[in-house]
Amino acid sequence: MTKFLDPLDSAFILLENPGTSMNIGAIIELEARIEDPTARFEDLKSNIAARIHEIPVLTQRVVRAPFDITWPILVEDDRFDLDRHVVRVALPTPGSAEQLDAFVSEFLSRTLSPQRPLWQLLVIEGLDDGRAVLILKAHHALADGVSFAETFANLFDISPEVRPPMERIDVDDVEPTVTTSLGLLRQGIGRLRQRPQLFLEDLASWGSRLYEIVRALASVAAVRGRRHATPDQPSIFEARRTSLNGSTGIEKTYLRTRVPLADVKRAAKARGVSVTDMVMATTSGSLKRLLDERGETLKKDLFAFVPINVRADGDTADLGNQISGMLVALHTDIKDPEERLRAISHDSSKTVGEQRAHRARIFQDVPRVLGPTLLSFGGKLISAFGLFDHVPMANVMISSVAGPPIPLWLSGRRVMSAAPYGPLVGSISLNITVLGFGENLEFGMLGCAERIDDLARLRDYINEEATMFIDTTPQ
Repeated sequence: MTKFLDPLDSAFILLENPGTSMNIGAIIELEARIEDPTARFEDLKSNIAARIHEIPVLTQRVVRAPFDITWPILVEDDRFDLDRHVVRVALPTPGSAEQLDAFVSEFLSRTLSPQRPLWQLLVIEGLDDGRAVLILKAHHALADGVSFAETFANLFDISPEVRPPMERIDVDDVEPTVTTSLGLLRQGIGRLRQRPQLFLEDLASWGSRLYEIVRALASVAAVRGRRHATPDQPSIFEARRTSLNGSTGIEKTYLRTRVPLADVKRAAKARGVSVTDMVMATTSGSLKRLLDERGETLKKDLFAFVPINVRADGDTADLGNQISGMLVALHTDIKDPEERLRAISHDSSKTVGEQRAHRARIFQDVPRVLGPTLLSFGGKLISAFGLFDHVPMANVMISSVAGPPIPLWLSGRRVMSAAPYGPLVGSISLNITVLGFGENLEFGMLGCAERIDDLARLRDYINEEATMFIDTTPQ
């Protein structure tokens, strides 16, 4: 049976351009131990091969219709080759941390091949301490930050014992599956001929969603017209352009850092704020210092675009993208770090629930209303003319994802750390994604190599800002 991607999942395919690779993933460090690297790699690959049927999306590729007149579909890749997705590489001697960072940056700059399933796992060897580092990369169309963990969870174990794979269950399709672009076009025309009323049903649904979006945009316009009417709820396009904004190039830079999670939780609890509030305040202070060092005076506060999960509490099994987004003021205009943290926490308590409830449907419905053709064409138009360069949606993207509450093993090897990364979207040239894993809070920073050429300075500032909060925690 033909499996269409949901409109929001499809949007990540249709809006992609050479400078905007819509990929998410993690840099995973395995425990260091003395073993044959070849045997380790073959063990990892064999385990993945044995379990890959448990994650059907990993063997499915995306097919797009001519001119994107329908939503893309997922079809089984009848030429699937695991060797193209699980790849072994080695750093040149001496295998330093700097060489690893450079290699990871180069790998994350590459797009995934649209002719194959949209994921890849790179096993990096040759590090000076004997560790193996894995880079897991998947297209955002397959998963968001929450469902990414669910999608790939079956590759991992919760103990050193490697569990046997689940039994394969063959499912017979009752309808011939389309596997080509032209076949997808013919299928769409055929269904419309069989049920002409589908056009009227789609038109009614389109009109309803269009009304909701127009009403939401009118609300945004009203807020912008009433200055300071809702100071704790920034409106879309309220952000002003900084040197952090602009069309992103193909080359990216990726760096990571970590701070002790227990210390951050203790600091947050003592101040009556959340760990996410601590992440936002730490990032806010770091960005302010970076722009100050660049000699850039902020005339207005910085705004962050923050993806939010709209699943029901405890419902993490829904794969694909179940996300919305909100704009958060970083209060970079407040000099005192503690006062800045309180302001961020205050805004969060006021706006997160409301934005999740009222903006989630809009975020999901915009792609449905525009449709695949207009969405694809609009994305190309925005990219060609650099429209977001002049009116950025936000200055930075910040995402905080809860990590697994228990230790993980991969093919009998303990996972020691997992640093996340997220995509660069529109004119946002910096993405900071944070994941709680094990004993640490892992920060993953992806930036446009041209616009954020001082990412190492930002990493240092994040460490210093986090340490400052930890060291000044009230006893």
